[in-house]
Amino acid sequence: MTKTFVLAITLTALMACNNAAHEHEDRKDGFSETAKTPEDSLFQAVLDGHDVGMAKLGKIRAYLDLSRKGLDSLMKVKASPEKEILQQVYMDIQEDLHYAEYGMNTWMEAFNPDSAKENIEARIKYLASEKDKVDKVKESILSSLQRADSLFKK
Repeated sequence: MTKTFVLAITLTALMACNNAAHEHEDRKDGFSETAKTPEDSLFQAVLDGHDVGMAKLGKIRAYLDLSRKGLDSLMKVKASPEKEILQQVYMDIQEDLHYAEYGMNTWMEAFNPDSAKENIEARIKYLASEKDKVDKVKESILSSLQRADSLFKK
C-alpha cells in the first residue's frame, strides 16, 4: 500500500514537472532557454546588456565613494601642481562614473519590455533600437570602470 502511494505521488510529480517544462515553450519574455525567433534573440540581447550594466552598478558606487574620499583627503594637503592634477583626475573619474550610472538609470526608466507586443515588425525595430542603446550604456559603464580601475588599483 505504501509503495503504491509513493509510486503514485512520484508519477504525479514527474508528470506535473514535464507539463510545466512544455507550458512556457512559446514565451517571448526573454526567459526562454533558447531563442526561437528574432524577437526572442533581440529581447535576450537587451536583457543581457541590462544584466551586465546592473552587475557593475555596485562597483561604480564603490569607486564614486573612493573618489569622493580621495577628494576629501586632498583638501588637507597644501596647494601644489600635483594636488591640482590629482584633484582633476578624481573629478574626471567621478564625472565618468556618474554619467555611466545616469545612463543606466535613464535607459531602464525608459525601456518598455512590453512595447509593440501585437506588432512583431514594430517590436523587432524597437528591440533593435533598445539593444543599440543598452550596448552604449554598457560600454560607458565598462569604460568608466576601466579608467577607475587604472586609478584605484595602483
